[in-house]
Amino acid sequence: MPVPQGEWGAPLLTPLLLISALSVSAQVSVIVDREVNAKLGSDAKLNCKVKTPDIISQVTWQRKLSPNNENFLTYSKGEEPMHLTPFGQRVKFLGNGDLGGSIRIPNVTLADQGTYLCIFTTFPGGTKEAEIKLVIQVPPKITLEPTEPVLSGPSPSPIAVCRAWAAKPAVNITWIFSEARYISEENSTNYENGTVSTCSQLVTVPLPGHNGRNVTCVVSQSDGKSMESWSQTLTIQHIYYAPEVKAKVIAKDDGTIQLSCRADCNPPATEFLWKRDEMDLPDNEAEELGATRLLSANTWKGYYACVAGNEVGYSSGYIYVQTVTVPGTCNVHYIPLILLIPSLLINIYVAVIHYRNKKRERYRNSECCLRFRSNCTPILRHIQRLGCCGEDHAEAPTDDAGNATLSVQRSGSSA
Repeated sequence: MPVPQGEWGAPLLTPLLLISALSVSAQVSVIVDREVNAKLGSDAKLNCKVKTPDIISQVTWQRKLSPNNENFLTYSKGEEPMHLTPFGQRVKFLGNGDLGGSIRIPNVTLADQGTYLCIFTTFPGGTKEAEIKLVIQVPPKITLEPTEPVLSGPSPSPIAVCRAWAAKPAVNITWIFSEARYISEENSTNYENGTVSTCSQLVTVPLPGHNGRNVTCVVSQSDGKSMESWSQTLTIQHIYYAPEVKAKVIAKDDGTIQLSCRADCNPPATEFLWKRDEMDLPDNEAEELGATRLLSANTWKGYYACVAGNEVGYSSGYIYVQTVTVPGTCNVHYIPLILLIPSLLINIYVAVIHYRNKKRERYRNSECCLRFRSNCTPILRHIQRLGCCGEDHAEAPTDDAGNATLSVQRSGSSA
């Protein structure tokens, strides 16, 4: 019986054979992870296996390069893997040649990032391949540092700098500074090898109360699948301010009195000057005890001033000491004038003292200034606000050739 002819005269057997061949070829599928993330210096495993009833004759691994792909490893069942390039010498073949062809790349570098091809050669199906994208993640090197000393005042200033060096992908930096109003200023530096250095400044109105408080920098990095965070904490100690001086008097058991001068300032006061009635206290009438003076009875009465100074400036504290004789005794006692007289006289006296203080202020300031330093301008007069990430950055991770070129691309933002 003759073979039936189609409408176009071709035997019906031909399309049946083509359909059968396509069906067999369609049964060959290569299964891979489309994207693999690995941290710099870790081992990267590229999984690859095939699903097919065909006979597997060879497994080939390639890297997609320009202009041509590079074969770096081949494996045939019953033989040892062939490492075809210096890169291939690093790679370990994990497959068995039947259905598995996975590899492991040890101690990955940025140069290992790219697209890889896993190719199975089968019979009679031919070759079948799949791509794997290897992405190298570089954790940041984090530093948190205070700025140069900052003067307390009404103007916002940076007080802390957090840097995340040479990360891939770029990181996000946030701050924790409880019960304080602040903003952040951020910029970044991009490198040709794909890493990014990010720098963030914490900017606030610096206050004396900020000293002793903690500020925390939180650095977050995401690979698109998971998030990893790091944090560092710094105790603020570099808000500088001029002394706020308070003077007080303490009676001693030996019949003397001690004048105490307390200076609240940062850095600590390094210079103290005691005066009575606008005159320096003679050394032979008092024992110098740093911020205190120990006085004998015949020098008690008078108007006392303590002047304290640090690198920022100076300030004064005042007290008036009066000697009185208590009836029925021969003892002489001291008390501050404010406790000695009735309330009406207190108000009058305070008003007089206030007037005298105002009148003497110009004299005191000039004399104290000359006494402490020849130049009356405070040492810490102005803090220059520099760029956050300067050229003195840490080196970026290098590729196999040791190249790490800095790009001039930068960005800045404020939150």
